[in-house]
Amino acid sequence: MLKTELENNIQIIEDVKNWEEAIKIASQPLLNNKKIQETYVEAMISNIHKTGPYIVIMPRVALPHSRPENGVNETCISLLKINQGVSFSKDKEDVNIIFVLGAKDNDSHIDLITQLTDLLEDENNINNIILAKDSSEILGVIDKLN
Repeated sequence: MLKTELENNIQIIEDVKNWEEAIKIASQPLLNNKKIQETYVEAMISNIHKTGPYIVIMPRVALPHSRPENGVNETCISLLKINQGVSFSKDKEDVNIIFVLGAKDNDSHIDLITQLTDLLEDENNINNIILAKDSSEILGVIDKLN
């Protein structure tokens, strides 16, 4: 499921100005496919401004998300790899991998989160994604989970 959802939703860029721009870029494939609405992107950014970088779930990895009612049309996920990393906070390591998660309800994303957890619990997977040159290499890392 994770690999299928990410297949056309992976981007790799060199760098960004700031974390707000990173979230907007990471959300773009989901906006283009009408899986989320612009209000969802605004809500994710607003949440971080209000509550801090709680979305940095581990070193080098962030998982921005918001509530379904903020503009999720379909449960979805995208991945943005930023080669130079981006700072969400002075006291946290830069983030290289951003997964934007959209859940249309309270349950439909559970399988995605489970597979994402399996992927991220192995430091080698994170390193391999960061070192990947293109989306097929990233999908190859994910494919090894199955």
